Amino acid sequence: MTNLRSWFPLAAVWIVLVGVLLGWFTLTARGGVPYWLVSLIVSWLPFLALVGVWLWFSRRNGRTSSGASWVDLFEQQVVEAQRTNALLERIAAALEKPSAG
Repeated sequence: MTNLRSWFPLAAVWIVLVGVLLGWFTLTARGGVPYWLVSLIVSWLPFLALVGVWLWFSRRNGRTSSGASWVDLFEQQVVEAQRTNALLERIAAALEKPSAG
């Protein structure tokens, strides 16, 4: 279960962003900020938030549930594949020998 402290900064940033957007909209209604600037921010904000959340999850989930990193797991897989290939080569060599009889 995630710790409440890990979600607090994210929630605080989200609340500040919503407040800033509401402020910009009220300024736009009064003619203070150009409409195209608010439109640009509103259209790009979800995309940037999605990229930010994706980066946060990718850094947070750098390790598997076993505690090993992805690189360690891939290296273990390569070693296992090499061991399997060596055993298959031994089997193929044993089948190629003519039977004495």
